[in-house]
Amino acid sequence: MRISEVAARSGVPATTLRHYHSIGLIDARREPNDYRAYDQSVLERLSFIEAAQRPDLSLPEIVELLVVVEGDTCTQAREALRPKLAERLREVDAHLANLRLLRDRLVAATRRVAACPDNGASCRSECVFLGDKPCVCRPQDETNEGTP
Repeated sequence: MRISEVAARSGVPATTLRHYHSIGLIDARREPNDYRAYDQSVLERLSFIEAAQRPDLSLPEIVELLVVVEGDTCTQAREALRPKLAERLREVDAHLANLRLLRDRLVAATRRVAACPDNGASCRSECVFLGDKPCVCRPQDETNEGTP
């Protein structure tokens, strides 16, 4: 198959196929006219690559995994994949914890903004983002009291 047929059958753009070829994810033989020629197995490999990308494995990790999957036993493939997935899960859990913290901070800031009084006084940035005290916006001349 030529690259255009592989792209049409797999849904993977030709530019991506060329990139995959350049990093060793897929292989093609060169025809006398220098076109790439792929055999049927490339479609299976592309399905594997797509499936391996779902848990957000990187392309270099997929290259490593393909070597194991195609050359070793299922047990060896499982043992190679398990720590990668466990590490990725730890990364996602840490990211989720950071997102929860960010969400809590946004909720608190939203509540503080909603509690700001509706008046014509100058607002101070610390009203919204700092402390647990209610927002107290004062007219400009009051904020300068005690200033020489």
